[in-house]
Amino acid sequence: MELVTDLSNGQIKVVKALCLDLDGTVRRSKSGETFIKNFNDIELIPGVEKIIWKYRNFGYIIVAISNQAGVAHGFKLPMEIEAEMDATRKLFTNNPFHIMKWCYHDGKGKIEPYNIRSLFRKPNIGMLAECETDAFKYGMEIDWDKSLFVGDRPEDEQCANNAGIPFRYIDNFLNEPHTFEV
Repeated sequence: MELVTDLSNGQIKVVKALCLDLDGTVRRSKSGETFIKNFNDIELIPGVEKIIWKYRNFGYIIVAISNQAGVAHGFKLPMEIEAEMDATRKLFTNNPFHIMKWCYHDGKGKIEPYNIRSLFRKPNIGMLAECETDAFKYGMEIDWDKSLFVGDRPEDEQCANNAGIPFRYIDNFLNEPHTFEV
C-alpha cells in the first residue's frame, strides 16, 4: 500500500475516492476470452490509465475492488490471483492504486473455505468498508458522497448503490470530460 501521510499533527484528511472494478473496467484478457487465463493474459482497457491518473493527480485515492470467484469454483488458486493483481499494477507506467481488494468467495462455488457467502463479495460493500478502514489507518477519511464508483456489471452498480456512492459504467466514464471542482 502506498498511503503515506504525516500523522504527527494528529489530523485526519478528508479525501474523495475513485473506486474501480478491475475486470472489464480497468483490465481485460489479451486473448479475448471472457475471463483472464493467467498473469500473462492481461492488458489495460485503452484510455483508462490516463483517466485514473487525472483523478489521482487531483487528490483522489484510487481504490480497486474485484470479485475473483474463480478460486471458489476451482479454476484458479489464490496465488494465481495475487500474481494477476501484481501483473495488473505493473501494466501501468506507475502504479496508480492506493488500495486493492479482492474476494475469492462465491456461495455457489465448490472449493472450501471460499464456497460460502461473504459480505466482501460485490454487490455487498465489505471490500469498500475495508478500504475505508485502511485509508483511516493512514490518516484519511473517505468522503463517499463525493467519491465515484466505476464498473461494468450490474453487481458493481448495486454495490455502489448499496454504499450510496455515485456510479458510472466504464463506457460512459471513458467518454466523459472529467472536470473537477476546486
